[in-house]
Amino acid sequence: MKISFKVKISLLTIFLGLILFLFNYFFIKFDLLIVLSFVIALSGFLIMEYLDYKRNKEIEERFPDFLRDVAENMRTGMTLPQAIIATKNTYYGALTPYVKRIATQIDWGVPFDEILRKFSKDRTKLVKRSISTIIEAHRGGGDISEILDSVGKSMIEINRIMKERASTIYNQIVVGYVIFFLFIGILIVLQTFLLPSLHFLSEGTASLEAFYIQTFKLLVLIQGFFAGLVIGKMSEGRIIAGIKHSFLLIIAGYTIISLFA
Repeated sequence: MKISFKVKISLLTIFLGLILFLFNYFFIKFDLLIVLSFVIALSGFLIMEYLDYKRNKEIEERFPDFLRDVAENMRTGMTLPQAIIATKNTYYGALTPYVKRIATQIDWGVPFDEILRKFSKDRTKLVKRSISTIIEAHRGGGDISEILDSVGKSMIEINRIMKERASTIYNQIVVGYVIFFLFIGILIVLQTFLLPSLHFLSEGTASLEAFYIQTFKLLVLIQGFFAGLVIGKMSEGRIIAGIKHSFLLIIAGYTIISLFA
């Protein structure tokens, strides 16, 4: 059985994370390396999922252009399969290799409905619904070029509404970032003013102070990760879209808290 590139990357990062975890457990025994090992182990899967998400979003945005070109070709007298084949040399961004693959499968005589069903797998819900409509139109006959135009315009309108939605909640995204950095500010105040005062209470509090510092850093990592996911869900409607926010918040937050350690 052929293992996909996504699975290979995920297994590789899990292996690297496990090595780091075991090395830290037997030799270094540093708490933050435990967290880092888990981050590394999950990073491969999360990054590949995010790349898939971005590719599918681009496919969703370019699919109406493809439908428009197919509809225009059909108005010149081509059948639907012929109209699709005629677009195989047109550039559609992330959609381009799939268009070429569809055209090749049509040349090989693969049933048109089956080709579209295979293409719709792992696509966004909007693309799946559009392809389902195209399949039904192809089966039922009628003016397919008009249906393709209508589907394409509908997708454009839905994408426009989604972008407007993202712009309207921009303030909420900013608030999410502000809350995170306010949280870091509180930790810095505690770390700078409260922890040093422990020395006046009793002797031998160095280990306790180090424990709190490590705990604060761990809290920043956890807060940054989940805050980023929440921001992604609010802004783009998908949790996986928050991965970029999570990495940004984790890097920025950990750097800031470390400077004050």
